[in-house]
Formats: sequence, structure tokens, C-alpha cells
Amino acid sequence: MGVPVGVRWEVGAFLGLTAATGLIDAVSYLKLGHTFVANMTGNVVFLGFAAAPDSGFRFGPPLVAVAGFVLGSLGGGRAARVLEARPRRWLGIVFGAQAVVLWICGLLVGLGVLGSRAGRRTC
Repeated sequence: MGVPVGVRWEVGAFLGLTAATGLIDAVSYLKLGHTFVANMTGNVVFLGFAAAPDSGFRFGPPLVAVAGFVLGSLGGGRAARVLEARPRRWLGIVFGAQAVVLWICGLLVGLGVLGSRAGRRTC
């Protein structure tokens, strides 16, 4: 008895996504200043899961993660160019920005804006 076509298609698509994200990780590490983006390429796989009917995955969380990564990379890259001669100031800005983002997430979770789902927080 063979595997249903839908299941074979999904397995093939997920294997293709996995191979593509592996290539993206390799290229990003080798050509983008040793930047390892594995978590973000993993979100591409989650987007693939969300595309499968009845998978239980949603598009929102991985899209937000990828958008945040892109915006953070653009902002961080621009700030690094401007502040590369002043590493202490650069580190202060980076750590300060990270603290603000974590504080906002903590506040949103504490206020119940970002709820819990299956025992896991969304931020």
C-alpha cells in the first residue's frame, strides 16, 4: 500500500524547504560576516507547516519573527556602520535596545495582551 499523494507532496515540500534553508544558512555564514541565521530559516519551515491544511501551525508567529529579524538586521547594520569606531557606545545602544524589547514583551505578557497557548507564551 502506497503513501497518499498529499502526504508524499508534503514530505517532498518539507525536505525541499529543509535543503533550501540549509543552503541559506551556509551562504549567510560564509558570505555575511559569519552570521548564523538558523533560527530564522527554521521559521521558513514553520511557514511551510502552516501552509499544510490542518497542521495546527499558524502563519502569524513565524512571520512576525522573520519581520523582526529583518528590521533588526537593517537597523543593526546601519548603526554598526555609523558607530563602528565607538564600540562602547555601540554596545550600550545594542544592549539598551534589547532591554527595551524584552521589557515591552514582558509588559505585554503581564497585561495579558500576549496570552498563553497550550502552556507556552507567545513572546
